[in-house]
Amino acid sequence: ADFVATKCLSSLFGLAAVSMSSFFYISIFAYVSIGGIGVSVFLWGKENGNSIFDKLYRLFCMQFPQLLKKALEKCCGKRAPAVLDAIWTYVCYTSNPLVQIFYLLVVVGGYATFVAYGYPHLTDNKLLSNVHKYAGFLIFTICLWVWWKACSTDPGTVTPANVEDLCEIFEWDDQIFSKTYCSTCDLVKPARSKHCSLCKRCIVRFDHHCIWINNCVGLGNHKYFLGFLFMHLVICFYGFGLGSTILYNVAVQKELFSAVFVNPVTRERYQATNLIVLQFLLATEGMIVFVVLLSGIMGFVLFGFFGWHLNLVRTGCTTNEISKWNFLKWVLKQEGDEGKAKIKDLKNGYNEGFIANFREVLYPMDVSTLSRSSASDATEGTKRQSGKKDGKAKKKC
Repeated sequence: ADFVATKCLSSLFGLAAVSMSSFFYISIFAYVSIGGIGVSVFLWGKENGNSIFDKLYRLFCMQFPQLLKKALEKCCGKRAPAVLDAIWTYVCYTSNPLVQIFYLLVVVGGYATFVAYGYPHLTDNKLLSNVHKYAGFLIFTICLWVWWKACSTDPGTVTPANVEDLCEIFEWDDQIFSKTYCSTCDLVKPARSKHCSLCKRCIVRFDHHCIWINNCVGLGNHKYFLGFLFMHLVICFYGFGLGSTILYNVAVQKELFSAVFVNPVTRERYQATNLIVLQFLLATEGMIVFVVLLSGIMGFVLFGFFGWHLNLVRTGCTTNEISKWNFLKWVLKQEGDEGKAKIKDLKNGYNEGFIANFREVLYPMDVSTLSRSSASDATEGTKRQSGKKDGKAKKKC
């Protein structure tokens, strides 16, 4: 044990090891803090308001961009701010593959890192066998496949050929959906549909636009989106469990838990603690530790997100509809006691029960096969309908 301890000391308590472990802790803290603040500002920050999130929103989303533009104009000329605006518009307001590329870098890079640094520890491992090499590759392959299916599958586009059928299948409930017209597509909007400004089309049973798949989540690809969440939840928890077991096996094989460590500077002797063992693993197996922690953090995030979407399916609702229901309830609350009484009478007519709701998502209809009339006839019929005022002004998407 003393020999092992002495061997561990130089690498554990050397300046490089201490610097590395300190940098790791600082990086994780910064990652969690900045990520948490960013999400909070995104969810609760407003242009007008006095909360800390409102102030941070104005600082990062309004004041900082203005200062950056002024600095760019002084350094690079008057065209620089326009170039910055164009880049911002492309990244945030157009359908582009940048986030998909980032996703591939994270997932493929994380898997490759684990293969390079983690898989060698599976040889002669008393706790794990080589079968995990093949199981890990299988899970990784399924993750990429289901992600691509979510990216490439048509979420369900409202067209002149299928709009009439869709309006009968998805009837307006006159609560959160009423008969309206999409001025962009020049079509009647079936209930539960929404026009996506990024995809530039109306989507059947619209849930949300997902930047990770660069596609809308709708009736046609909702099941692949759920599969995307589930499989990445699986690979995160699998990687966390496998990596943690590898690290534990390293600690057991090197007898780190019973070792005595000596500070090479002060010559003080330290009995092994969990923190000291972790510092040693950070210094010697830093890449595995990083992948394990990242997998664990992302796993819990995906667990919550996947559970949220499963509950939406269970209740026969979508992310878009949740937003509409919340807004409707807020409007009714402003009417006082009378409005609160109306809230009790609200009912989700699209909730057909647990089994039927999941059947709709897992076995969706192919809306591209709906064509009661020819495309030209449907277009003319839609335009005739749009000519009728019905006592309502034509609404935008």
